[in-house]
Amino acid sequence: MPSYTYDDFVKAANQKGLFQEFSQADLQTAQRYPEFGMSILGLKEDIHKATTPEAKLLANEMANQLRSSYGGYTGGKYGADYISDGKIPNQIDSVLDKINGFGSFNFDQERPSYENQYAEQQQALLDAIINRPDFSWSKEDDPQWSSYKKSYLREGDRATANALGQAAAASGGRPSTAALTAATQAGDYYATQLNDIIPTLYQQAYDRYLNEYNMSLQDLNAVNTQEQLDYTKYLDQLGQFNTDRNFAFNQYLSDFDILQDKLSALQGQDSVDFDRYWNGQQLQREDAMAQQQLAQGQVDAILSAGGSPSADLVGASGYTTEYVQALQAAYQRQLAARSGSGGSSSGSRSGSSGGGDSADYDGLFAAALESGHPKSFIANNYKKYGFTSQTGLSDEYEEWALGQEEKAGRPVENSLAMNPDSFRAFGQSIAAQLAAGGENAALGNIESRWGELSESQRAQIQQLLRRYGLEYEE
Repeated sequence: MPSYTYDDFVKAANQKGLFQEFSQADLQTAQRYPEFGMSILGLKEDIHKATTPEAKLLANEMANQLRSSYGGYTGGKYGADYISDGKIPNQIDSVLDKINGFGSFNFDQERPSYENQYAEQQQALLDAIINRPDFSWSKEDDPQWSSYKKSYLREGDRATANALGQAAAASGGRPSTAALTAATQAGDYYATQLNDIIPTLYQQAYDRYLNEYNMSLQDLNAVNTQEQLDYTKYLDQLGQFNTDRNFAFNQYLSDFDILQDKLSALQGQDSVDFDRYWNGQQLQREDAMAQQQLAQGQVDAILSAGGSPSADLVGASGYTTEYVQALQAAYQRQLAARSGSGGSSSGSRSGSSGGGDSADYDGLFAAALESGHPKSFIANNYKKYGFTSQTGLSDEYEEWALGQEEKAGRPVENSLAMNPDSFRAFGQSIAAQLAAGGENAALGNIESRWGELSESQRAQIQQLLRRYGLEYEE
């Protein structure tokens, strides 16, 4: 396989008039792999030579396969885009797939529920307490009163009998008032004792009533306490459930945010890559246009001087062969006309400007000189002075102006232009410095060689500077 250089690729692309069709990515890849440049140049030719859409599509697909193989990118439908097939686009697609399939939040734990299993008991106990009857007591209904009554009556009868017996024994068996009194007193004592027990029985009954009430309250409190323990346990379980669910939801959001952040980072980097590519494309187009215009100026200068520009220079200018030949013929006719008139700056001239016998060269050039902006004046007023075209008039004006200075005895500046090849190299150097951001270096370079340039060459350099928002001032 022959060994190629990047310069070989550039030269071949310019000769075939295809250099401007390559993207910045293609040029950068060709710099790293010159054989890629030569191969894709051949495919570009195939695309141009293709006579059917299918053939063009096939050639472009082969070019994209070549780009993918060498540089990890494709050029799209027309080969002018930059579509990376590297890691970032694949990662973006992968993250987007994950986001689209992320799904909604789902927490598979069962939420705890609460049911009061003591509700019926609580209600029953509460109803019993609230609806409890008021306290009431009757000695006849009190079982203890009946027992006490029997006991005290029996003891009273016994005490009465004993008192009568003792009194009878003391009186020889004869009843007496004292005996009856003693027997009655003994019976009354026990009757009094029986009545005295009533308050005690009442208090005891009331105490039992209160005790039963308190016992009911204690039962209700015990049931309430147990129910409260159960509810507290439920609240703990519910709290833990909510904590677990919130944690899971935050984790869900965190995972989603991580995907979003990753997607943003990848898209940001992809945007940076595309901007870098697009800026490179812009710089390439601007530099290519500047190079083309510089080459066009050089071709015009060589032809106006009667020379023949090289094929490389013509290819770089973008001029077709027919146009260069026509321009060369026009300049030759112009030079012949000048030679026939003895080089006079006045009188009848015939050149590419279409000036006939009625064309007033001296009038046009004098007015242009007086305007202070000769080129603009000529471009806007050449028809008023009998010309049908402005082609070549600017160069003729420079010669006329030089002649006027010579006649006035003033020193002629820039009477010799820089050699075309040297000027081409000089212009390419300036363009490269400007493209790389070296504005100060470019202006310094121009400063050092400004005196070597003709008016036409200076105009070309100024035009190049204006594309970057600059202008050289002497």
